[in-house]
Amino acid sequence: MRFAFIAALAAASALTPVSRATAEAAPHILQQPAISHGLIAFSYAGDIWTVPVGGGRATRITTGVGVERSPIFSPDGATLAFTGEYDGNIDVFTVPTAGGVPHRVTFHPAADVAVGWTADGKQILFRSNRAAASRYTQIFEVSPEGGLARALPLPMAYAGQMSPDGRKIAYNPMAPAFGFDFTNYVAWGNYRGGQASTIHITSLPGLDTVDVPHEAAADLSPAWADGKLYFLSARGGPMSIYSYDPATKAVALVYANSGAEIRSLSTDGHALVFDRLGELYTLEPGGAPRLVPVDVTGDMPDVRPRIRKVGDEVQNVGVSPTGLRAVVEAHGEILTVPVKKGPVRNLTNTPGAMERDPAWSPDGQWIAYFSDETGLYELQVIAQTGEGKARRYPLAPEPAYYFHPLWSPDSKKIAFSDNHLRSFVLDLITGKLTQVGEPDVWGGFTDQTHGMSWSPDSKWLAWTHYASNHLHRVMLFSTESGTSMAVTDPMGDARSPAFDRNGKYLYFLGSNNAGMVQHQLDMSSDLYRPTRSVYALALAAQTASPIAPESDDEKSVAEAREKAKDEADATPAGRAGEEKAEAKAKPHAPPTPTPPKATAIDLAGLSPAAITERTVALPIPAGPLDNLQAGKPGTLYFLSDPAATDPNARGPNGTLRRFSLADRKVETVAEHLADYEITADGEKVLLAEVSPPGPDAAPGGGPPPHYSVVPATPRPPGAPPPKADDTALDFGKLEVRVDPPAEWMQMYREVWRIERAYFYDPHFHGFDTVAAEQRLAPYAAAVQSRADLNYVFQEMLTGFSVGHLRGSGGAIPAADKVAGGLLGADYEIRGGRWCLAKIYDGGAWSPDARAPLAQPGLNIHAGDCILAINNQPLDGATDIQQPLEGTAGKAIALTLAGPAGPRTVTVVPVASEARLRNLDWIDGNRRKVDQMSGGRLAYVYLPDTGGGGFTSFNRYYFAQTDKQGVVVDERFNGGGQMADYIIEVLGRKLQSYWSPRYGAVERTPSASILGPKVMIANEASGSGGDALPWLFKHNQLGPLVGKRTWGGLVGISETPILMDGGHVTSPDVAFFSPQGQWDVENHGVDPDVPVEQDPKAVAAGHDPQLEAAVGLAMQKLGAPATPPRPAYPIYPIKPAS
Repeated sequence: MRFAFIAALAAASALTPVSRATAEAAPHILQQPAISHGLIAFSYAGDIWTVPVGGGRATRITTGVGVERSPIFSPDGATLAFTGEYDGNIDVFTVPTAGGVPHRVTFHPAADVAVGWTADGKQILFRSNRAAASRYTQIFEVSPEGGLARALPLPMAYAGQMSPDGRKIAYNPMAPAFGFDFTNYVAWGNYRGGQASTIHITSLPGLDTVDVPHEAAADLSPAWADGKLYFLSARGGPMSIYSYDPATKAVALVYANSGAEIRSLSTDGHALVFDRLGELYTLEPGGAPRLVPVDVTGDMPDVRPRIRKVGDEVQNVGVSPTGLRAVVEAHGEILTVPVKKGPVRNLTNTPGAMERDPAWSPDGQWIAYFSDETGLYELQVIAQTGEGKARRYPLAPEPAYYFHPLWSPDSKKIAFSDNHLRSFVLDLITGKLTQVGEPDVWGGFTDQTHGMSWSPDSKWLAWTHYASNHLHRVMLFSTESGTSMAVTDPMGDARSPAFDRNGKYLYFLGSNNAGMVQHQLDMSSDLYRPTRSVYALALAAQTASPIAPESDDEKSVAEAREKAKDEADATPAGRAGEEKAEAKAKPHAPPTPTPPKATAIDLAGLSPAAITERTVALPIPAGPLDNLQAGKPGTLYFLSDPAATDPNARGPNGTLRRFSLADRKVETVAEHLADYEITADGEKVLLAEVSPPGPDAAPGGGPPPHYSVVPATPRPPGAPPPKADDTALDFGKLEVRVDPPAEWMQMYREVWRIERAYFYDPHFHGFDTVAAEQRLAPYAAAVQSRADLNYVFQEMLTGFSVGHLRGSGGAIPAADKVAGGLLGADYEIRGGRWCLAKIYDGGAWSPDARAPLAQPGLNIHAGDCILAINNQPLDGATDIQQPLEGTAGKAIALTLAGPAGPRTVTVVPVASEARLRNLDWIDGNRRKVDQMSGGRLAYVYLPDTGGGGFTSFNRYYFAQTDKQGVVVDERFNGGGQMADYIIEVLGRKLQSYWSPRYGAVERTPSASILGPKVMIANEASGSGGDALPWLFKHNQLGPLVGKRTWGGLVGISETPILMDGGHVTSPDVAFFSPQGQWDVENHGVDPDVPVEQDPKAVAAGHDPQLEAAVGLAMQKLGAPATPPRPAYPIYPIKPAS
């Protein structure tokens, strides 16, 4: 993909001198144009504008909070339908073309996006997934005044346009693989996978369908003009304009584009309008594109520098040595916050630079953090008062990201890790940077904290190394000799090292059943829930076990003094109040307190056998333990957290426990934690507390934690937690000065840096990132809203030509969201009333799918009509979702018509019906398969290859092992992991039979279906949903039915967050076959039996893909691949002894 600057693209010869001059001015990001009656409407800076077709001064039509997008003229040109967020939800609105008060048309909590009008102008067309069973949308029509929206009879539909006579619709069934909606975007250039958009032309109401001739690339934006269908296609390179003649079935190239991608195409029935690289062009059929010079002058509030509250943008939190203050990263700045008294201090004040990962020095005087102020990330150290300039420590010449700086106890050195899987120690006195040991062997999908700990004398660093056997080992590094060695046995998984503050022991977490869990790319890692125990390694050969048998005996005075001295040496010096906070910071120099006692480590004696002899398990119950930290001498802290080992855990919910060698007790300190940090003096603990997850919480979901600093002492049983007013950190005080243009340019550079640091191919698929960065920089510098910056991000990332490359979020202004409320039903209008056409009950065994109208005792049935909601009458002209706004999770009064007169019941609406509708579809498919096969075939649906797919497979497969064959449906599979577990179970072969005295004959493996297997996939099956059918075919388990899959097997792990909370991925791990070939990426997995979902057949109640799969399986049942069970053996007669 080649990026072109401004508007001098392939059509430069068609541009007039005026248009050239305009093109060379500061660029704008004008998007999604529509044309009608001499006007062009478009979206810019989050608002809708119009401009004459000939160009000139643009008129702003909307000014709502949030983003207004997708303007579409009514056929008479008098009204604009558009998509807005005025009430915090994405809905369809209308506004007079000349301007006026926007009118809200839709009220459903799902996103409703305007896509067109009916030819007579009586209905607005919009897409929504409000009634979808999975990850797709449908097109609905609704009156401009609102009311009941009715889905067009199309199985799936994303965007389209009615023909001028209103008798057919040209549409894309699926969303493009490189879509953009301002907040979220996908940047997959040169896409050729199974989801490459096709265009169907379907008659209404007959549902006869003709496909526009399609090649491997995407065809988008169908638009009727002068009897032909115009559309965008990447079949010849960058998106160009083509036409299709319904009479001749011929496709013709109208405009060959050789520059940046054309993003949208629209028409007024004759002239075309499109946008390319933020500029608008018109095109008359048979003519050449003409640039529309647009002057968009106006108030752009998003650009104005201002003070911004950033309490909800806190990313990393640390605590001062005595717990009087905390240090945080928020919106790219480093700030300190008092627990009780004092001001918030912004230590950095750099709107155009990003600072990350702060850490407070044990002597209380310094804050370390990583900054990109000079272009590449470096470590900086600044006085904790904010006085003076920060000291800079360059780290590496190549793009890299660094994590978790850890100060040595003497405040002279800092250890940290990077995204290259390396660990380092930086000497702050000399500036020397030393790599510690070898890089980890694998970094994808694993924690990069490396579990570091310093010895009390600051001469040794313990850290966790991810070894070639996919287990962790605890390593020791000597800062004096520069040597490293492993101090744990490779036959177990050891992590989270922590030096005791007396220097005698190194504690760590160890597990002998975690091997499978370490292979997190594989779904089979979800099978096991490892337990971890706490171990202590005696560092010197003469050191006794910390849990040696105890006996009360008198000690000599000298022994007592030595014990007291050891305890004093383990306590950090410099505990002056406020961390010496108000003292003037001095230039960084070695601190002067009495040095702690040297940590005696007998390396020579640490042979493998000696390691075993000198390692002892502490009397702490094994379990899902994590994050071991040392407190005062002889004191340990750790989290017990089911989320540490459960991929389906509903958010972190750890319990902080303390263990003391003195009394050998485990006691609870705090509950409901995501993380914690013990202060340097061991007296207090910083808690990251989370709300207990509710029954409706999604895995990993929940609000951000709130932080407090409390004494690091156990809480007596039954005692309440400390008062929040005394311990909580008030992040509501956090404010920074933001300069949007400066931070947008920083994020522009940051996104390039992220790709260069993480992208799996060091040559970026041949993409010249340096040239592209230079070409697109003027656009980043000229954007007038954060949403438009996302447009630039998509444009710049398209050149990588890879899947999973996407972004989201950012500080885009949004209106306060008004929660919706849904009853779990389909509706129809009868006699001017809203009546229940279908009620979704959630099925059996689905506690996560609460059905509001199907609760015991309500006795509500399909056909019942609703008269009022909360005693407010409801008529058929009012959208039922309007009175249901704000009711999710709240009890409401629902008045129904009944044979004996109106009756009122109390129901509790839900926030989403997606799960209810998905379960209804799954259960309906299962019943169809059972009916069509006469009960001989099982049906198993897999929504993804992560926790949801793992759970769904186990739920549906093992409940049907009495069937003779199975249809595995992975349509719309959203991916996750490599589903090796599913393939292994499906591939189980008969090994033996077992004969009991009573009951039926059993077999090995008993949890299996040994007969034929058929898999269904479609174009929305992607990522792990690509890998699953590839594995299914590779293992020759059966035929694949449906459509070619998405085609994305260059995967992603984590990347750093952007300054304002936005996020961009960087595909960093790529799949290749055992034959040494890149495979599946940008193509997908081809079905053995291609089957389309014909609209006419689906409307008649059929599922062509499912029916084809059942037919294949039934054919194979006639000739079973496994032999029938042999005849029952004759019982043997044993000879007499």
